[in-house]
Amino acid sequence: LKSLCLAQAIIQLVARDFEGVCAMDAQSTQRHRSEGGQTLKVLAVGAMATAATGALGGLASAFVGGAGAPQSLALRGAGGEARADSNLEARSQGASALTRPAYAPIDASSSSSSSSILSFGIGLGALAALTQASRPSRRRDSKVAAAATSGTQLPVVDRATTKSFRKDLQRSEQYFKFGKTQMEKAMSDLKGVSGSDLVQEIRKNGFRLTIGDVTFVLAESYGFCWGVERAVAMAYEARNFFPDKHIWGTNEIIHNPVVNKNLNAKGINFIPVRDDGTKDFSVVNEGDVVLLPAFGASVDEMAYLKEKQVHIVDTTCPWVTKVWNSVEKSKDKGHTSIIHGKFDHEETIATKSFAQSYIVIKNMEEAEYLANYILGTVPKDEFMQKFSKVMSPGFDPDVDLVKVGVANQTTMLKGETELIGKLVERAMIKRYGPQEINDHYVSFNTICDATQQRQDAMYKMFDAEYEAPVSELYNKLEDEQSDIALQSEKKAAKGLSSRVMEDASRGEAGVPTQSAGRIDLCLVVGGFNSSNTSHLVEIAEEENVPAFHVDCAARIGGDSESTNVIQHKPLSTTPTEAMLEKGLETVKNWLPQGKITIGISSGASTPDSTTGECLERILKIKGIR
Repeated sequence: LKSLCLAQAIIQLVARDFEGVCAMDAQSTQRHRSEGGQTLKVLAVGAMATAATGALGGLASAFVGGAGAPQSLALRGAGGEARADSNLEARSQGASALTRPAYAPIDASSSSSSSSILSFGIGLGALAALTQASRPSRRRDSKVAAAATSGTQLPVVDRATTKSFRKDLQRSEQYFKFGKTQMEKAMSDLKGVSGSDLVQEIRKNGFRLTIGDVTFVLAESYGFCWGVERAVAMAYEARNFFPDKHIWGTNEIIHNPVVNKNLNAKGINFIPVRDDGTKDFSVVNEGDVVLLPAFGASVDEMAYLKEKQVHIVDTTCPWVTKVWNSVEKSKDKGHTSIIHGKFDHEETIATKSFAQSYIVIKNMEEAEYLANYILGTVPKDEFMQKFSKVMSPGFDPDVDLVKVGVANQTTMLKGETELIGKLVERAMIKRYGPQEINDHYVSFNTICDATQQRQDAMYKMFDAEYEAPVSELYNKLEDEQSDIALQSEKKAAKGLSSRVMEDASRGEAGVPTQSAGRIDLCLVVGGFNSSNTSHLVEIAEEENVPAFHVDCAARIGGDSESTNVIQHKPLSTTPTEAMLEKGLETVKNWLPQGKITIGISSGASTPDSTTGECLERILKIKGIR
């Protein structure tokens, strides 16, 4: 009887641990199907077969070699001490079901009956079966554990429910909103730390000011856009409102190193990013405050933060959320989102997370390639190979390009986004006919006017006009469809405007009394990872004006602050390289002797204080101040 009870206890232990293994495998299989792991059903069937074989083997061994059987068997945790240790380490993401109380050693000498040997054999066989059955799971869970060391596993929100999820989040107590009075005060306080008397003087003087032999010509639209200014003000106010809380940003609040450094000084930190580019959210604890940056966060990150029970302060720019809303409308109609943007840019990462089906294109060349596929002139295998890394999982162009809508990363070049939208619409008209176009194409104007205004101001400063990109394919389609009006053109004139709010924040500007005239060189101030700043540099070089892109005043003047030297980011250097201090060029004697006219502009994430400090360095080099 004692031996039978012992056998029953071992089998119960085996069954209970196997249930825990299955529970973990069910979760792992659900979350990591792409890794090719066995399904729970296959695993269970295989385990039972192995258990039967193991039990018979154990029984035979017990009868044949009973005399040499071990005198005791210590069961620690689940299936032996070594297995418990390795499994708990491999299943560090929450394998509490595998933690078992220690069992006392089994005294095999307490009974000399053959039933004792039989019980021991059955138990040993069952344990062997469990170990064998759990091996595939352990290998798979090891992969999960390895993945966890490279970043946090985020929940995956059903893309069909992102709109309702976001609405529920915004209505929850976790989602924090500042009142109108709070925001007005925060915006006012921000001016005290982000403004520049010198920049303001140039602005009031009609965007042109001569000091000594240096003439500064300031682009009429520059620096902090309203959305960025709002985001930074909200971050500062979050610190004031939650003085004793840990505050994190899912990314840099904006793409400006000076602003982010100032936020760090106030105890606002950013989620660590590992070498492989994944984020480590493990630093965030329940009750912490988390800021969503100006360019937004993915819906999966939002879901993780909601589960984590943190306070969420959403600084996402309203222009970015407008893009998200457009993607949602497109999705509701069963349309695929064609997103004009950079696939790895934080804003595009956030935007595509709201789409059920998407493809990201970065320029006119890729847009023409996509349009040609719609028109049936590109092989499917070539198309899939070209865009394999920038499309939604399971994307099938024969299905997903039947109904489309075009959205964009808000900082992309206005003219290119507009032409891409019109090109796709023309291609759909040719494929399905003008009478069916409303069922196959939906147009949205999601271009941020702040980006557009800064680009237009750069051209005006150079006495130049913006030349829209050209597409031979579009011109051909337009000639064929000359009598057909486009949705894209009708909606291009409508859109949000931030200029009024920016002017109200900065104060009245002087009226320019003369054209900028000749610009000898151009200084563009902004973060090296700022997309809209890079586009301003492109415009300067397009107009054959030497351009220098700096992220802060420390790049100018060397250690003495007055040496005629500058360290800048050339366009050929990628943002990633520049952020690692790689690919930067140091130019000596960049300021010529004598009189000079310098064009000045700054990205939408750049405070006037940083631009003003750069101009002061220039005056110092010239010996004026």
